[in-house]
Amino acid sequence: MFNMYFAWKTPLRKVITDNLFFWNGSFRPLGVVFYRVLYAVAGFNPVPLHVVYLILGLLNLAICFWFLHLVTDSLRTAALGTLIFAFHSRLMEVWFRTAVVYDVLCFTFVYLAACLYIWETKRRPSPEPARLVLIAVCFLLAMDAKEMAIALPVLLLCYEICLVPGRQLDSTGGRRSRFAFLGFLLVMAVIYTTGKLTGPMVKNPDYTPHYSVARFADTWSTYLGQLLIRPGPLKHRSAFAILAVTLVAAAAVRSRKLLFAWSIIFFGLLPVSFVPGRGAFVMYISWVGWSLYAAVAIGALEDRIGRYQPRWSLAISCIVFVLVGYRMGKTNLHDQRADPRHWLYDDPARTRALVSQIKTLQPAFPAKTSILFEDDAFGNDEYTPLFILSLLYHDPDLTVDRDKLSPNKPLNPADYQYVFTFQDGHYRQLKPVE
Repeated sequence: MFNMYFAWKTPLRKVITDNLFFWNGSFRPLGVVFYRVLYAVAGFNPVPLHVVYLILGLLNLAICFWFLHLVTDSLRTAALGTLIFAFHSRLMEVWFRTAVVYDVLCFTFVYLAACLYIWETKRRPSPEPARLVLIAVCFLLAMDAKEMAIALPVLLLCYEICLVPGRQLDSTGGRRSRFAFLGFLLVMAVIYTTGKLTGPMVKNPDYTPHYSVARFADTWSTYLGQLLIRPGPLKHRSAFAILAVTLVAAAAVRSRKLLFAWSIIFFGLLPVSFVPGRGAFVMYISWVGWSLYAAVAIGALEDRIGRYQPRWSLAISCIVFVLVGYRMGKTNLHDQRADPRHWLYDDPARTRALVSQIKTLQPAFPAKTSILFEDDAFGNDEYTPLFILSLLYHDPDLTVDRDKLSPNKPLNPADYQYVFTFQDGHYRQLKPVE
């Protein structure tokens, strides 16, 4: 509700300038466009919002497949990696919790830019200027979506180092021109990061980075615990061991694809490694690295087995695909059933109750109405009823106050045109008398 309200209240000119001037440190302006457009089209109806959101999720699956195919040159590995990527119970929010649209949009444009870059470098040593402009625009949109986007130049540099043959340092200077372009993207990222670190977001302690080994260990322990579907964070030494073992294993078998996958895992999560931990959805970009790593490793085992029985290689691949899908589905379904995630469902239930009941009690409010809630179903530190009623009645001038926000000094009902309370799960109108 806050995201929708914030987007709706932001002046259109500011929405446009914030998306263009990526260095001004504004709060994820591409997400503001998403909410603003959907509210303008559908109003307070959540169905179109979720339809578009699910379409974005499916688009990201397609982009993931394209990326994995470009990197591995294997339809089998790309299909297996996409299967692994498609669902993880701890990342379930990216499929239906629209407050996570910033991560979803960031993923779309980060990996679209990466696919365009890799596809272009495979076609010609020196990418066409028009393609480079398109990649830069995708990077701009990714940064407008979320801070995770700054990993893109580093990921593309890792691709060049790990997977581009040295022979592409040809007489045309193609690789030098590509490195110059990556340098340009890196400059964009530095300018963007400077704006973020000096902008309004860092005033919030939840977004303030603290550069220390302890903070790094805490965040990686938290996210790896989520990744492995553990009930809590891993021990610090376990988290560091996982990072070290996966890197050493990739180097030991001399697999450039595994090394590139590891770089996605590490650098894809690095932008949030020094801020307080949050939901597993922030691993959405780096989750591709884990999916690639697993798919390449499993594919290598399939190839080793197939050497002895070449006739059965296709059958083996199909069996492995089914078994991996079954195992992933079973593990994640068990986690879903074991943890009902009340924290994820309670807020929508409270919102639906307020919307349906208040709309029944009062189908319309006069302009610039003042409303008081003597009690309600929401917490003591939020303005959600203001967001809901302003959006529901499409009135930016509504005044919505709550006694819960001033517990030591109850507000005077005589100062308000409408007064509501909440008892036994239902809202009641106290003024004017029903």
